[in-house]
Amino acid sequence: MEEMYVSENLSAAQIQQFLQTAMPGLTAFPWEMLLGEKEPMEFDSRNPTHIFFETTESEVPQFPQHVAIYRTPTKDEEARSLWLAQSLSEQFQLNVLVPFTHPEKPHYPFYDIVFQQGVSYLADDSATEFGEPDAKPVRLLGPYPLLKAGFDAFGRLIADIPA
Repeated sequence: MEEMYVSENLSAAQIQQFLQTAMPGLTAFPWEMLLGEKEPMEFDSRNPTHIFFETTESEVPQFPQHVAIYRTPTKDEEARSLWLAQSLSEQFQLNVLVPFTHPEKPHYPFYDIVFQQGVSYLADDSATEFGEPDAKPVRLLGPYPLLKAGFDAFGRLIADIPA
């Protein structure tokens, strides 16, 4: 599963079109499963090219929309989350937060990557009280260059390209 938090609410149609363009070998369906919505009629759980996503209200004040994408390849999920979030940020000119495992501090659970117009920043959410309307914002620590990853039409990692 890939997950990200978006600074502005996007429609299901916008997200669906974005996913179809990013991974054209997969068919993306909006499905608010956690909210009890019934499975889309066209969705076939036996078809490995059928993925779905749902959007929910986030508990992160700066990033009011949570987007979760299901049934993508299980390998390289974090890299794919970062790749999708960066593309989403560039395309819609908004900020996108992705939970991040820092390679030098893998046990510190408060790191994130925030993309601002496609540029990556290391962030820390340790002082953010999630779900509180007056919570402190997620703190940007500074620019953080990432390896540029490439993915094929089915969302499979094909290359790590130095930035």
